[in-house]
Amino acid sequence: MITRLPVFFDHFLALPMPLMVLCLLVYWGGLAFAVHRWLVPWIAGRTGQKLGRMEAEVPAQIGLAFGLLISFIAIPVWEQHSLAEESARTEAAAFREMAESIDDAHATAGEGVRAALCDTVEFIVNEEWPQLPHLLAPRVTADPIRELRAAIQATPDDSLRGELHDLYKQAATARETRLRIAATRPPPARWGIVGVLAILTLLGVGLIHAESRRARRMALGMVAVGISCCFVVLFAYTRPYLGQFAVKPVDLQDLAAELDAEHGSGSAVTVVAAEGRLVR
Repeated sequence: MITRLPVFFDHFLALPMPLMVLCLLVYWGGLAFAVHRWLVPWIAGRTGQKLGRMEAEVPAQIGLAFGLLISFIAIPVWEQHSLAEESARTEAAAFREMAESIDDAHATAGEGVRAALCDTVEFIVNEEWPQLPHLLAPRVTADPIRELRAAIQATPDDSLRGELHDLYKQAATARETRLRIAATRPPPARWGIVGVLAILTLLGVGLIHAESRRARRMALGMVAVGISCCFVVLFAYTRPYLGQFAVKPVDLQDLAAELDAEHGSGSAVTVVAAEGRLVR
């Protein structure tokens, strides 16, 4: 029993959107051609008289089941993608408010927290986030994040420590949500059932038009394009951190750049001041 999708599926989801659309069109178009060219003539005969008349309600029921299943799958897929975007924004906002709280406090003790915060944001952007597309377990070793928590606990100012601790909890909760989403994989049975229903829909449409080759070609072509569009929508958003529409750490990247700039300017001022004292 297959419990995990093959690695090929990850590579396919990472394709650029035009190439993914082309692959799906070729795949389902090829299946539609096979149904038209070989399967329908084998079942109904070359003239379509061997099977007799097939009522349209049969493929209509299968198509309805396929459409309902696609809808039931698409809704949680979109919700999960939206949750991933919201978690990224929440995490970045918590770290940004943490930096602003340190600046507003004007406390020397907050410098250790600022340095740990800078290391944490850089770790998330440069080391942790690239692991999300292929993360299999919702755990990532994060020494900088533990050091940030220790630096907050070591802050002597009670009010500042309480505020930083609350912001740290918000960021940690958002991070846990992000890691859990990244480690979530759609069950293979889901794609298998959807694929079987799509093939049955193609076969049913082909059998309805068994007596007319031209009508069968047109009907199967239209249905193949519709099925391809459904799979494009699902594949584009089923893994929030993989593919062309993957969630990116844009806010965290901006925050990391700002923290680096402030840290660099602060170091320059310290060096200048030190040199001034040496001159005197």
